[in-house]
Amino acid sequence: MTNTGTRLRPAERRRQLIAIAAALFTERGYEHVSVADIARGAGVTGPSVYRHFADKQAILAAAMAAAVDEMEAVTDAVLARPDARYADLLAGVVAMSVSDPVPIVLWRWNRRHLSAQQARAMIERSEAVLGRWVGLLAQERPALSVDDARVLAWATLAVAGSVPISRGRIGVRRYRAELEVIGARVLDAPPSAAPSLPPPPAPPARTIRRDELLDAAARLFFDNGYGQVGIDDIGAAVGISGPSVYRHFPSKSSILLAICGRAAAGLELGVVESTAATNDAHEQLRLLVRSYARNLAISPDLAVAFTVGRELLIEAGGESLLAAQRGYVARWGALLTGPDGAGPDAAGARIAVGAAMTIANDFARTRRLRRRPRFRDELVYLMDTALGLSA
Repeated sequence: MTNTGTRLRPAERRRQLIAIAAALFTERGYEHVSVADIARGAGVTGPSVYRHFADKQAILAAAMAAAVDEMEAVTDAVLARPDARYADLLAGVVAMSVSDPVPIVLWRWNRRHLSAQQARAMIERSEAVLGRWVGLLAQERPALSVDDARVLAWATLAVAGSVPISRGRIGVRRYRAELEVIGARVLDAPPSAAPSLPPPPAPPARTIRRDELLDAAARLFFDNGYGQVGIDDIGAAVGISGPSVYRHFPSKSSILLAICGRAAAGLELGVVESTAATNDAHEQLRLLVRSYARNLAISPDLAVAFTVGRELLIEAGGESLLAAQRGYVARWGALLTGPDGAGPDAAGARIAVGAAMTIANDFARTRRLRRRPRFRDELVYLMDTALGLSA
């Protein structure tokens, strides 16, 4: 990162600090970045940062607001045209995300670090933008129910925002074109048309204290964020004192690793079951989609494992779990391409898998979507569609 002590106007300095903070938050994780780090990146002193922001949380809120600002600007520009189409909205947000994925990544992964007031303001603005999207989609497709239109708006936003921080060797044009095609496919998959799946098995009753603690910790980490949960909170959730937790786990990070380990075991079980069931690559992938959705629906373990942040897992000694996650995602891509190469090429498969998993993870993190009566049915249907697996 380039340090610069050049004298800037206050508005320019503020924008510079936001950009540097956003990059650091994304690279290291919010909890591993200090105001001093941000100041150092800008080549200024800590007090200089505080002239623009009250604290680190205020910088995060400003950085996250940039994503909403851009979405508002894209929405305004598209809806100002008399011939506005929903595809134009999708293309605009895809272009925004591909050119700079950092604001949307921050908005997606760091909302839990905001204060209640900041989060509420951000959600209200986001909901207002989404409401305009729903309005345009409902106007364009009057046969679509408002409920379906709202879920599809969320899904296409997830597709548009599925660009990773590093695109690797995939060019901007390729990424934009692929995501627009995937988004168009998803728009043709109203959730009310999702086939019904057999109900998942009920979670087993917990009789071992260690499992009870892991269940409680996973719920707390999912709801409040890892950094906001203490050992006392975990103990209280199962009716014991904080120090008693240490009889079962040496640290909070060891609890996190155990939760991520359970999630990895659940995914691996899905791999074993899919390979035992069929030799067809796409059928195996369909089974993995159902396994993934089932794991998301019955426990927060998987959502915690995929959202806790790379830096925290490395700090806790979870490099092998990160490697397992990467291998699992790569398996999806290989299955989508197929052994004979009949599916999309490696780049196209990577983009489609990223879009499908972003839909799943975003829906799992969004309470109003996760609580829908047919959450798992709809999720599988939308993921299959994003991957191009629907009949």
